[in-house]
Amino acid sequence: MRGLRHPNIVHMLDSFETEKEVVVVTDYAEGELFQILEDDGKLPEDQVQAIAAQLVSALYYLHSHRILHRDMKPQNILLAKGGGIKLCDFGFARAMSTNTMVLTSIKGTPLYMSPELVEERPYDHTADLWSVGCILYELAVGTPPFYTTSIFQLVSLILKDPVRWPTALSPCFKSFLQGLLTKDPRQRLSWPDLLHHPFIAGRVTIISEPGSPDLGTPFTSRLPPELQVLKDQQVHRLAPKGNRSRILRQACKRMAEEAKQKKHQNTGPALEQEDRTSKMAYGTAPLPRLRATPQEPGLLAGILASEMKSSWAEWGAGEAPPAPRENRIAQDCERNLPEPRPEVVGQRSIDAVDLENEEPDSDDEWQHLLETVEPVPVQLKAPLTLLCNPDFCQRIQGQLHEAGGQILKGVLEGASQILPALRVLGSLLSSCCDSVPLYSFCREAGLPGLLFSLLRHSQESSSIQQQCWYGTFLRDLMTVIQAYFGCTFNLERSQTGDSLQVFQEAANLFLDLLGKLLAQPDDSEQTLRRDSLMCFTVLCEAMDGNSWTVSKAFYSSLLTTQRAVLDGLLHGLTVPQLPFHSPPGAPQVSQPLREQSEDLPGAMSSALAAICTAPVGLPSCWEAKEQISRHLANQLTEDSSQLRLSLISGLQHPILCLHLLKVLYSCCHVSERLCHLLGQEPLALESLLLLVQGKVKVVDWEEATEVALYLLSLLVLRLQDLPSGMEKLGNEIATLFTHSHIVSLVSAAACLLGQLGQQGVTFDLQPVEWIAAASHALSAPAEVRLTPPAGCGFYDGLLILLLHLLTQPGKGSLIRDVASSEMWTVLWHRFSMALRLPEEVSAQEEEPSLSRPQSPEPDWTLISPQGVATLLSLAVATFTQEPQLCLSHLSQRGSTLMSTLKHLLSPSFLHPLGQAPHGSEFLPFVVLSVCQLLCFPFALDVDDDLLGGVLADFVDSEIAAHLLQVCCHHLPLPQTELPVSLLTRLALTDPTSLNQFVNAVAASPRTVVPFLSVALLGDQPVLTSDLLSLLAHTARVLSPSHLSFIQELLAGSDESYRPLRSLLGHPENSVRARTYGLLGHLLQHSMALRGALQSQAGLLNLLLLGLGDKDPAVRRSASFAVGNAAYQAGPLGPALAAAVPGMTQLLGDPQAGIRRNAASALGNLGPEGLGAELLQCQVPQRLLEMACGDPQLNVKEAALIALRSLRQEPCIHQVLVSLGASERLAMLSLGNQLLAPSSPRPASARHCRKLIHLLRPTHST
Repeated sequence: MRGLRHPNIVHMLDSFETEKEVVVVTDYAEGELFQILEDDGKLPEDQVQAIAAQLVSALYYLHSHRILHRDMKPQNILLAKGGGIKLCDFGFARAMSTNTMVLTSIKGTPLYMSPELVEERPYDHTADLWSVGCILYELAVGTPPFYTTSIFQLVSLILKDPVRWPTALSPCFKSFLQGLLTKDPRQRLSWPDLLHHPFIAGRVTIISEPGSPDLGTPFTSRLPPELQVLKDQQVHRLAPKGNRSRILRQACKRMAEEAKQKKHQNTGPALEQEDRTSKMAYGTAPLPRLRATPQEPGLLAGILASEMKSSWAEWGAGEAPPAPRENRIAQDCERNLPEPRPEVVGQRSIDAVDLENEEPDSDDEWQHLLETVEPVPVQLKAPLTLLCNPDFCQRIQGQLHEAGGQILKGVLEGASQILPALRVLGSLLSSCCDSVPLYSFCREAGLPGLLFSLLRHSQESSSIQQQCWYGTFLRDLMTVIQAYFGCTFNLERSQTGDSLQVFQEAANLFLDLLGKLLAQPDDSEQTLRRDSLMCFTVLCEAMDGNSWTVSKAFYSSLLTTQRAVLDGLLHGLTVPQLPFHSPPGAPQVSQPLREQSEDLPGAMSSALAAICTAPVGLPSCWEAKEQISRHLANQLTEDSSQLRLSLISGLQHPILCLHLLKVLYSCCHVSERLCHLLGQEPLALESLLLLVQGKVKVVDWEEATEVALYLLSLLVLRLQDLPSGMEKLGNEIATLFTHSHIVSLVSAAACLLGQLGQQGVTFDLQPVEWIAAASHALSAPAEVRLTPPAGCGFYDGLLILLLHLLTQPGKGSLIRDVASSEMWTVLWHRFSMALRLPEEVSAQEEEPSLSRPQSPEPDWTLISPQGVATLLSLAVATFTQEPQLCLSHLSQRGSTLMSTLKHLLSPSFLHPLGQAPHGSEFLPFVVLSVCQLLCFPFALDVDDDLLGGVLADFVDSEIAAHLLQVCCHHLPLPQTELPVSLLTRLALTDPTSLNQFVNAVAASPRTVVPFLSVALLGDQPVLTSDLLSLLAHTARVLSPSHLSFIQELLAGSDESYRPLRSLLGHPENSVRARTYGLLGHLLQHSMALRGALQSQAGLLNLLLLGLGDKDPAVRRSASFAVGNAAYQAGPLGPALAAAVPGMTQLLGDPQAGIRRNAASALGNLGPEGLGAELLQCQVPQRLLEMACGDPQLNVKEAALIALRSLRQEPCIHQVLVSLGASERLAMLSLGNQLLAPSSPRPASARHCRKLIHLLRPTHST
């Protein structure tokens, strides 16, 4: 506080402590702004403008220092000398650190709390700006924008109701307030745009101070994209799990406690009277009316009287209750506070509340917030109190029965009795109470059956309809029915038993009545029809959030049993009460009369939009609504359709425009013919273009423009030829894309630009501008109000546009700029949030990822499967141009890109992808694109340490296991080539990846082994070769206990070894070579395979056939396999005699590796009793010549080792002696000794000396 120095902020001069208090000395003020408001009611706009500029100046100073005030209200604005103002009371203010982007603690005054505060959602500095809007509204109008005596109704108003704008406000001031009082904090007028609004532009005092390096980004500047993404993550993490505001929880808790206390104790004569009244309900006396009489006070009056008596008792003796006044609730709270702070003495408003402080003072604040002094029908504490009272539902039921009977007879007294009861019911049903007691009350009171019975009978009685009170009665009755349909217990089936069935029955009753009402003449019951249609719209919203069964039955009935409702809506729109456009020269209708006459068409168009618009994120009703849209489209496409003309003519109507756009958009989704007809309607295209250009004044311009952009995108997508005039629209849409700060409009404009670009339309987009626009759209929170065309996600259009812009010819340098920009980083952050990536598991956890709980399903409303494929196409195109950039991202351990790619291969993503609309179509492309990106490190010249880091990340994510699962469960066989190739590369490079592969096979043998079998025997040589390499490496590295599945693959299900025979005879050289190599490794361990070579007819001949193959790779692998078969051949030994001639011939092969394998194999055959065959083929002579003269040392070594093995046969020993082998080998040994001392001695030298020693006569046999 001492450091805050601004002319519009109260300055703290000093502070000290006494025994009981902390005293603060501040600037002296002349008074409070609220005192002027109390005296004058409201202020002229020029004075409000001056106050607004000073308030904005003070807030700009605070927010630039990252300080939130959190208790902006008229009582905290002091009047300074000279007419200025000073902001005070920083008791709830909070200076936020650089790591804190949002807050969650509930602070402030309810009348001035923003929607995100009352909903207990994370909030930021824009909550202060909402409060400023409330203050300025109150200064200009005389009351806050949302005011009621019920905390429950206040919360409902803040969250749901629009602000009511007096006609006296100037357009500039109204625009300023509309920006500040925007319910969505993401779209609220904020810094720096706030400074430039015409209402205060040039009037704000900005004090420049040297910034602290630790201060961080001020709230008055736009957040950099990376910080915006971090902020979104904090908002997502801190969002409340429940659906009830803490304010309402506290209120309900206290009311429940007080109701319980009053049930067990007597608090005065009022409750005694209530007890006596309650007892009568169970006796023989008739059920008393809710309305109190002098002889018999009603139950409601008794309850409220007792509450008021306890409240007034706190005022003390000699004080009368205050006179009613509009803001008297504030005075009540102020005068009942125990020890008010010196700076707030005399305030007349609901005092600040701190719901996180559980001390008595805070409880007292909320206690007085829930009380009122006016004995109105519903007090602040009444909803839960009434619901908890066992007699109330019987009394309300009796009142409805008795008064309803009098109403049906046309008796005025019945109306006077039932109207208060209906208003009590309306307040109760709108009170946000817990659904369980609310539904129990409705069930016990006979609701909603009583309501519909009253409505039906009143509609059937012409005498009632002539009564003067009939309109008020119907309006209140319809309000109660609407409140009933809006209750949450209609959705919470598990908590309220049969509420769902009751809800369906009530909906059907209402549709019956609505159909009859809409079938009446056009000039009758307009007000009732309007109210009924508004109620119908609320009913549709409840149905949208319900189960598939309920919503389908409801919407399907509109095409069958309840067809009258749909026909009535369509008829009402074809015969509007006033022309949508007044013809030139026609007399102007007065504004009030026009608004009143437009209410019914507005309600009809809103109802029609409600039954065909697919709600975002609620797919249970889409199918049924699509059927309705198809029915409407059929009527719209009829020749000379009056309905089509009516809808098109209303596209420029300020009230009807948005609803009619939604109807046309929904119908165009299911009707290509309607798209063609709209493309040929000049008025339709003109209206859409004018909307996009901002030349049509409509109530909800932002949303209407968004729908218009999506409708144009859909038309471009469906039509082969662009509609007339669309070619010129490109640059205007490009301007909207680059200059709009509304994210939903930027996204919709990008969607249309992407479609236009694919149609060859050119538009002027400067890279600097569109990169900035894309960064803004990706970093700001998304507000998805409408499903984009063709089932796309919110960001799909932007991704398609980026791909179009970056894949144009000659964009190499642009790709480099984009890939190194912050937009690229933000893009992957946003994508990871849309996918709802799970948080990283700590290194201490050893649980394998395949067994972890699945992460939440991706948010398909933000990015669809097509959008995922588009983003991956963008990544592949970018990294193909800049491969080193891909490597830098993949090598950063824990990078967003790497985490995202790994997640895209996991079952927790691929399963919901396959279940998503059109997901199965894009799944193979997604997997192959990810594999292509993961292959980049192996395709580049990478440092070993860098590659090791990448492989370690792959291992931690179990990429090898995921690749195998992908091939088995998600990809058709022809598309598994790339994943298997990557899997093989990982297994050959990293032992852990190989173990993951084997473990995955062992975990799911029934799915993996069949896939491997089919892939081995398929017609894809590359796939077969890679799998054989993988299996061969497995057999070479791992122990025999892990190799049973390989044996099973080669033997086949009938153990006939038909797969092995097929592979050995494969036409591709690489397949045959790798098959022989696999056999070579298996024969080192597998006795079963050795037995098969002996027992299976022709199998050994196929093995030996490879020794004479034309391909050297095949001959090399075959010689390796035969050599391992000969090693400790056992019973197989005699059968291998046929291998001696072919193997001897390979001793002269040009390939050194083949000669070495042949020598080793012949050496293994010696101990198997094949000496005669070896001598017949002159094997000793050939090996001796090779040992002495082969140019390759490893070949010499293999020959010497073979000779050492063969000399154990006496006949071969004699031949070697007769050949003078010792002398010839001695010469070889002497040559080795003549090598330079620094040269390493070859291994063959040792074998040579040993063989010479063995050939001496003393070793002869």
